[in-house]
Amino acid sequence: MAMESIDSGRFQFTLHTHVHVGRGVSGRLPDVLQESGFRRIALVVDGGVTANPTFVTLRDRLAGSFDLVHELVNRVSEPDYDYLDECRDRLAAKPFDCLIGFGGGSSLDLTKALSVLITNPGKALQYRGYNLIKQPGVPVFALPTTAGTGAEVTPNAVFTESKEKRKFGINTSLYLPKVAFLDPLLTVTCPKSVTVASGVDALMQAIESFVATKATPASRVFSREAFRLVFAALPKVVREPENLDHREAMQLGAYYSGIALMNSAPGPAGAMSYPLGVHYKVPHGLAHAVFEPTIVRWNVERGCTLYEDLYGLIDGAPQGLDPKGKGAEFHRRLTALYDEVGIPRSLAPFGISPQDVRFLAEQTVLLKAAIDFNPVPISVEDITTILASMIKQG
Repeated sequence: MAMESIDSGRFQFTLHTHVHVGRGVSGRLPDVLQESGFRRIALVVDGGVTANPTFVTLRDRLAGSFDLVHELVNRVSEPDYDYLDECRDRLAAKPFDCLIGFGGGSSLDLTKALSVLITNPGKALQYRGYNLIKQPGVPVFALPTTAGTGAEVTPNAVFTESKEKRKFGINTSLYLPKVAFLDPLLTVTCPKSVTVASGVDALMQAIESFVATKATPASRVFSREAFRLVFAALPKVVREPENLDHREAMQLGAYYSGIALMNSAPGPAGAMSYPLGVHYKVPHGLAHAVFEPTIVRWNVERGCTLYEDLYGLIDGAPQGLDPKGKGAEFHRRLTALYDEVGIPRSLAPFGISPQDVRFLAEQTVLLKAAIDFNPVPISVEDITTILASMIKQG
C-alpha cells in the first residue's frame, strides 16, 4: 500500500453533520423537524427536482404540517454573488426557523450560504474567503438530488464573482447542515448528463484527495471507499438509471468523497476546472473531470506510486504488476471509464484552441494553493504544457 507524503502520527479529522442513508429516508424529515421544535420553514429547491415524485410527496407533507414561509426554486446552475444577494433579500422578508435544501451541489451551496447571510449583515461578496462569517447560520437540512460534490457535509459554498469572472467560495463551518438525508429516490429523475457530470466530479474528488500531500490516514479511508463505490457504480447507473442499488452506491460514494476532500485537499484538476467553467461555461463536473487522466499520467510518469492503492480497488484489475505498471494501468482503466460514460479527455469539445492556453494557465495559477497539494511538483510552465497537450489529445 503506497502511503507517500503523509505524517501518520498527527492529524485532524472533521465531520459535523448527522446523516440518514437509504431509500425512503427523506420521509423522516418532517419527524426530525418536529423533534427539533421547528415550525416555520423555508425551502431552496433545485428546478430540476420539482417533478420528482418523492420530492412532490414530501413537499406536500411539509406544507401540510409546517408554516412554509418561503419556497425558492433555483434554476441557476452556476450562481454568482449578485444572485446570492437577490435570494437573501427574498428570504429576509419573513423570518423562519430553518432552511431546507433540495438539489445538487450548486443548490445546496446556495442553501448553506443563504443560511449565514440571513444572520450576518452586508453583501455576500464581503464574506468571500475563509472563516469571515461571525454568526452561526439558520439551521440547515440538506437533501442531495445528485451524487456529486458531497455538498451536504462540506464547509464550502462556491460562487462566481461576475465582474472579476472568478470562482471562489464563502467557506465556513457555521452553515454546515444539521442533518442530511441521502435518499436515492430523490436522484432517479436526474438526467443522464447530470448523473455523469456529478458522478465523475465525485470520482475526481476521491482521487485528488487521496494523493494530495495534505491527505491523512483518516481522510484516505473515505477517499478509498468513495473511489471504490463510484468507479464501480457510475457505468452501471448510466446503463440502468432506475436501479436504486446503483443510485444508492453513487450517493454514498459522493458523500464519502466530500468527507475526504474536506479533510484533505483538492489538486490541479480542481484548480484548472474553475476558469474552464467560468469563462467557457463548462459544467463543473465535466470541467473537473476532463483534466484528471492527464494529471494522473503526469504524476505516474514522474514516479508517483500512490495510485496503486486505488488501482487495487478496481474489480478485475490484474494485480501482478509492479508499482509503475499499476499506475499506468490505473490511467488506462480511468480513461476507459471516461470513454464508457462519454466524458471527453481533450479540451477540443469545449471550443478551446491553442490561443486560449496562455489565458487558461494564467487563470489557473490564481488557484496555486490547490496545485501545490499535488504529490508531484507542478510549475506555472508545467500548467501551460499540460493545457497545450490537451488541445489535440483524444
